[in-house]
Amino acid sequence: MFKLWSETNKKVEDKLKPNLGLRDWNDLTADEKHLIWKHLERYFFEKNAYTRDIDSIYTFIGDSEEKNFKRKRVFYSIAALKNKYKVKNLAKNFIESGAPESAFEDFITIFKKEDGDVVIEMLSIYCKVLINERAESNTFRPSSESVEDYNNRLLKWRWEDFDEFASDLNEVFVDFGVNVHLTRLGFVPRQDKKIIEEVYNPVMIAISNTKWSQVNALLSDAFSDYRRGTPQCYSNSVTNAIAAVEAFLQILVNNKTGGENLSSLIPKARKSGFIPQDPFTEKIFDNIESVFARERQETGIAHPKEKYATEKNARLILNLAMVFLQHCLQ
Repeated sequence: MFKLWSETNKKVEDKLKPNLGLRDWNDLTADEKHLIWKHLERYFFEKNAYTRDIDSIYTFIGDSEEKNFKRKRVFYSIAALKNKYKVKNLAKNFIESGAPESAFEDFITIFKKEDGDVVIEMLSIYCKVLINERAESNTFRPSSESVEDYNNRLLKWRWEDFDEFASDLNEVFVDFGVNVHLTRLGFVPRQDKKIIEEVYNPVMIAISNTKWSQVNALLSDAFSDYRRGTPQCYSNSVTNAIAAVEAFLQILVNNKTGGENLSSLIPKARKSGFIPQDPFTEKIFDNIESVFARERQETGIAHPKEKYATEKNARLILNLAMVFLQHCLQ
């Protein structure tokens, strides 16, 4: 098999694709932000679509459906950002004119020049708009297709556009060392590539099913709280992550949420075969249960706190929760 020069020489690969580690968005240079924009630009605008001459470029009527979708996603994202954060006045051009072209200008300006938290928030809103386009829509079901096959195909179709965007964004973010990863639940802290591919991604895809909607909501809140970065929010993150695991087991064991807690659910899940019963696995899950119980008691919000959770506490619990869910979902 023919090999690239970089595949035969590790030094060349490192030179062409350096490992930049993990960096906050604010640590990127202006040139790096511009390059990231160029790699992702096709999701926001058609090539050469952005111009100050708006005679026909920004007219929604009469253009291709794909162009319209792209423009509307950007337009609605900036409109939502304007309404959600009124005091900050992030959409400076749009609030003055309300015209589509001003929203597009604000989108680019925020991406390249604003604080990293604002950029990631804007991209989060954009993703919500993208997801909502198909959230309630259906595709044609042939009479020969089973309900199960149709539902699986429908779920995949509803996430199709988002998954494509997330895949490309994450690839670019990895190359530039950006320290967040986009999932179906939102942006989460970037982990080792193997953990992302073998734990995080499979779990996020699996719990997209409506069966796990309450687990999904709790886990999404846990990651949102983590990203806010305050001691109170880290404690909230711990509580929501453990609650997500508890809700998952409640549905797994009882087909509904509520009632039992981890201490009774884990033995039942083992007995029913939802959790492997080999000695090694049992020991691990005993330890995970004790860690969850201690962190919920000491740093969660469900009980009087002995202390607030730290970023390290919250990240540990989030990772343990994801490993726990991934192991059960197998």
